[in-house]
Amino acid sequence: MVLPVANPTKSYWIEAAESPLRDFRSTEELPQECDIAIVGSGYAGASTAYWIHKYTESSAKKPQMVMLEARDICGSATGRNGGQLRPHAYSRYLPWKERFGAEGAIELIRHEMAHLSAFKELAEQEGITEEVCLKFGETFDAAMTEEAWTRLRGNYEAMRQDHGEDDEFFKLIKLIEDAAGAEEFSQMKGALAAITHPAGQIWPYKFVHAILRIVLEAGNLNLQAHTPAKSISERDANGWITITTDRGELRARTVIHTTNRWASHLLPEFSKLILGERATLAAIKAPEGFIKHTGAQHWDQSVNNYHLQLPSPYNAVILGGGRQYTVHMPEACFPNDEEDKQVPGIADFFQSWPTSDVADWPTSSLPELARDVDDGGCWTGMETSVIDSFPFVGPVPNREGHWMAAGFAGHGMPRILLSAAHNVPKVLEALKFEQKPPSLVANYPPLLAPFHATPERVERLLRTADVGALAKAYKEKCEMSAVKAFCCDERSKPKI
Repeated sequence: MVLPVANPTKSYWIEAAESPLRDFRSTEELPQECDIAIVGSGYAGASTAYWIHKYTESSAKKPQMVMLEARDICGSATGRNGGQLRPHAYSRYLPWKERFGAEGAIELIRHEMAHLSAFKELAEQEGITEEVCLKFGETFDAAMTEEAWTRLRGNYEAMRQDHGEDDEFFKLIKLIEDAAGAEEFSQMKGALAAITHPAGQIWPYKFVHAILRIVLEAGNLNLQAHTPAKSISERDANGWITITTDRGELRARTVIHTTNRWASHLLPEFSKLILGERATLAAIKAPEGFIKHTGAQHWDQSVNNYHLQLPSPYNAVILGGGRQYTVHMPEACFPNDEEDKQVPGIADFFQSWPTSDVADWPTSSLPELARDVDDGGCWTGMETSVIDSFPFVGPVPNREGHWMAAGFAGHGMPRILLSAAHNVPKVLEALKFEQKPPSLVANYPPLLAPFHATPERVERLLRTADVGALAKAYKEKCEMSAVKAFCCDERSKPKI
């Protein structure tokens, strides 16, 4: 069993936010019982609590919730991610089509794209848009090599062929054959061509803290930081599930596991299905408004960077990926849970990005981290690798009263909010709580079949799961990229 490491590297998102909820405990003592225990206080846990609040806010009797967090509030994956609300609008079309057919692929795209309007509506209704730095616009996939362009364009063309240029989502995608003169990419040195589509950006940690504050103010959530769940029971004859912590025991009618990579700590049957993959990011000082668009640079299927710039007064560029560098040390990424350690030398690589990859970076502003390297300037976080690349959402197979939303594989921002919205009413129905769907979820697509945590899916994956083979394939893929020219320049070779 695995719990998050106790002293992870410091993340810019967490340190710069200075949230009063960081180490929050609603009560000095751990409550003895509740209707719903939510394990994990990141994006999935907070979204679950928020939707429980919204579905029952007009009910006479509201479910009492307790949320347990092993670290500080939202101190794990959501407090360490890239900040891009960036659907796969086309770029996974071919592999999704191969697995689920043309209609299945477009349904997955529809689900992810729906998160843009869902975030916009939620933030406007709750009055938190500015607080959480939510912005919308165009994002780009910039092909830095012909190899990357072949892959990106292949997905684009397949989607056009299957669904036509009049498809509502295809019309939002723009192919740019020559990136050199396009405004969207004028800042990216060496981009050959690109594809754009709608996307957003957000301060994920601030979003989670904002919606948790809203639920706390409603009065039926007890939030407990630094309270790791050590073990959990099956539901007993009286309908109680017991969670054991260092601070005592909590009995709950239902438990919702929203711990992403760490789901297998309490659900060991997922230990071969949800795995740890370490990623790394940095925050770089930038002139106000300098980077105009969120985006990603692609060299091959393994090597990429992605970035956004925060608004004033922060102005930092959040830069992730760094795969030109990390492919030289695959063991530093997968399988790996060492969030308490920096990837050696990665901070220097990230600091070289503005002058090596960004045109017209002002010479008066030499690249430097927005905070000291070990105080949030550069950090690591768990991206999570899932054996079949899709999350597990719904009732936990063979565990009465247990539900889950975990394993979002480094792509949770355009998946979790609406997944939780469709999980919650089933939980409330099982507990016989009166509920009313909020207007926010009325027009959004249902939870998709690849996300369901069905017994059949779990059993099938357990029969075929081979973690050793997965790690070997990951290493071989990295080694193939590591010898290519774009990974062999001076700044991309580790100095260790």
